[in-house]
Amino acid sequence: MEYDDELFLVVAPDASFLRAIRLVAADAGRRAGLSVSEIDDLRIAIDELAQALMDVTEHRIVIRVAVHGTHVIVRGTARRRRSDPPPRLHGVAALIVDAVSDHSELAHSATEMWFVLAKTAEAVPVR
Repeated sequence: MEYDDELFLVVAPDASFLRAIRLVAADAGRRAGLSVSEIDDLRIAIDELAQALMDVTEHRIVIRVAVHGTHVIVRGTARRRRSDPPPRLHGVAALIVDAVSDHSELAHSATEMWFVLAKTAEAVPVR
């Protein structure tokens, strides 16, 4: 898939970097034409998913934010040791991410963990 606009951000697995990730995602949402409410939803979801990775890795996290038309796709990846617990969204966090995103995934393999988040601007009715 080819993207109109893409940005990479590499952060340490420290919650102090969540603000930077949210700002980058919010800017992508603005460029995709998301409403203020949709941008807030994107920020909430990215916050929960990025924190889920940060909670279980000591490795840097690569965040990839892409805008394609009215779609924003955010991917986060980090290395994983077999001894690291898998990333998880617990309870309310899982419900929130599901409610505010068009698609989300949080997964892992023996050597990597990742999330994918997608949000699309809703069409604004013409009056």
